[in-house]
Amino acid sequence: MTDKLPDPIFEDDTVPAGPIGDQAAPEPSNIVIVLSRTSEPSNIGATCRAMKTMGLGELRLVDPLNPKGRTARALAHGAQDVLDDAMIVDTMEEAVADCLVVCGTTARRRQLRKAALLPPHHLARRVVEHAREGKVALLFGTERTGLTNDEVDICRFVSMVPTDESQPSLNLAQAVMLYTWEIRKAWLAVQGKEDWVGIGTGSGAPPPRPEMSVRHPHRSTRLPSQLELDTMYAHLAEAMDAVGYSEFECRKFLNYLRQLHVRAGLVNWELQIFHILSKRILELAGRPKFKGLD
Repeated sequence: MTDKLPDPIFEDDTVPAGPIGDQAAPEPSNIVIVLSRTSEPSNIGATCRAMKTMGLGELRLVDPLNPKGRTARALAHGAQDVLDDAMIVDTMEEAVADCLVVCGTTARRRQLRKAALLPPHHLARRVVEHAREGKVALLFGTERTGLTNDEVDICRFVSMVPTDESQPSLNLAQAVMLYTWEIRKAWLAVQGKEDWVGIGTGSGAPPPRPEMSVRHPHRSTRLPSQLELDTMYAHLAEAMDAVGYSEFECRKFLNYLRQLHVRAGLVNWELQIFHILSKRILELAGRPKFKGLD
């Protein structure tokens, strides 16, 4: 039986978003990405690009296959410097020797570490906080089997993405992209820029959905389907044709109206306003009733 990802993992998992006392600011250069026994050079190149995109630059490779060849270099577009500077070592012990904290990623639950699993955003907070003090390593295992149990055992924190059971394993470079993005968000939060990525409550946070601010005393409120919207616009188009609008004028007017509705968050029962208006115009113009979309 598959276990569910546990809810809030550690009792002390609330990590302050800002500086603590006189602690130094976290340094992105202290965050080290480690790939273990990578067999696909393309994943190494894509990892370099993902890292640089998110402000990270230190990559260490444990016994990789052709790590700096043409394939890896092609996928590292714009991040060849990360690839050129990558440290290549024979063992995981060498890769993490100078790191204060080692974190691991896994696609499956480990018998002895089930209770220690952190979701990616919690792990990112831990990584950024420890990066105040020194090197922090984030380990990714080989494409086929992931980290070994011995590699997981050296990790202080272990993280797992709650993927769908039908395809539980992420591509290696995709996993790196996901985790480095979470680290980027956590780092921005420490810099006081969390609203920019919409994880705060200020101007950068997502606004409330506009359609949720209206209620009807007798009807449920929901977003209309595209078919319902298209039917309403077609009804209105017939009414506009009945009072002399050209096809060009009609299309232009309805395009502007559609954009207005997208911004406003038109709800299902509000469509009736336009249906009633269109029906009345057709009646006064002596036109037949609207019969819906063909």
